[in-house]
Amino acid sequence: MALRSRRTLGECLEGRGNNLDFLRFAAATGVIVSHAFPLGEGAAKAPEPLMDFTRGQLSLGLVCVAVFLVISGVLITRSWERRPDVRAYLLARTLRIFPGLAVSLLLTVFVLGAVFTASPLAEYFTSKDTYTFILRNFTLVEPQWMLPGVFEGNVYPGAVNGSLWTLKYEVGFYLLVLGLGVTGLLRKELALVGWCVTAGLSLLHIGRLGFWPNLGLAFGGGLVLYLWRERVRMSPWIAAGCVLVLVATSLLGKGLSIAMGSCGAYLVVYLAFLPSRLASFGRYGDFSYGLYIYAFPVQQAVAALMNGATPWWLNATLAFLPTLLLAVLSWRLVEHPCIRLKPVKPHVEPRVQSRPV
Repeated sequence: MALRSRRTLGECLEGRGNNLDFLRFAAATGVIVSHAFPLGEGAAKAPEPLMDFTRGQLSLGLVCVAVFLVISGVLITRSWERRPDVRAYLLARTLRIFPGLAVSLLLTVFVLGAVFTASPLAEYFTSKDTYTFILRNFTLVEPQWMLPGVFEGNVYPGAVNGSLWTLKYEVGFYLLVLGLGVTGLLRKELALVGWCVTAGLSLLHIGRLGFWPNLGLAFGGGLVLYLWRERVRMSPWIAAGCVLVLVATSLLGKGLSIAMGSCGAYLVVYLAFLPSRLASFGRYGDFSYGLYIYAFPVQQAVAALMNGATPWWLNATLAFLPTLLLAVLSWRLVEHPCIRLKPVKPHVEPRVQSRPV
């Protein structure tokens, strides 16, 4: 089939079926597997295989975070373009992130922390750190990893929810789209230039920038692909070429973050719109966010109950079902009811079948 006969990303987005819900669920599950190595066996004892394969460039967890960000880059940019209303945009993003996060933090502090703390309960509940854990992690400005006396004897000691560090970047990218949209700078040529500048910054390894350049490449990759959607064609040959580039940069030990933000981003959208039976995966709900925010404390609880180092696969297996249960409850009781509070769009909803982001 000629390349020009392939569907464009724009055409795919106007279609009815996609695998976005499955990809997000798979990415959240991948984070559980990635964290199971340090949480189950200890950080020094069990290096993750993907870190070895990529010469220390990326873990499975970071790859899965990149998948989330690529999808967000496409859908969040699309959301702004379809309804460039500041209030509606901010309300939608707030309702998607913060209610579920707030409930998870309260449960972590007042249930999990109270059960697993080695400190006397009176001391635990009167400690300032118990309450700053909620405040700092909810505001996303400066995450707090520890609660008084909780998980201090684990093979990965102290950290209660190490997954929350990515949320400030996610929200930061939401605000970036808003800023570009309001100022009229959300244009495809400028976006491509911005992505190239970000790629250059990622090569400079400026420590003060933290993870912004590397994660920005993933989100920006989705954003650029969306803005160029009428030129981006879904081709298995291009997808195969992207796989080769990702493998090559992994083996070379350099350039993988740039390859992930370009070739990896293309692969994500290619797989998202590849015809399959997975298009109906999310008919019962989108549990990916709940999996993501609850998995780490559940895995630490499993590690504490096992009272010592355990194989990574055992930690991941034992933690998955209780985490999934919490994710389902979070979607049913918190996330979905809050998402439904968003104002109704004045125009016809797009036909792309994806859960709200």
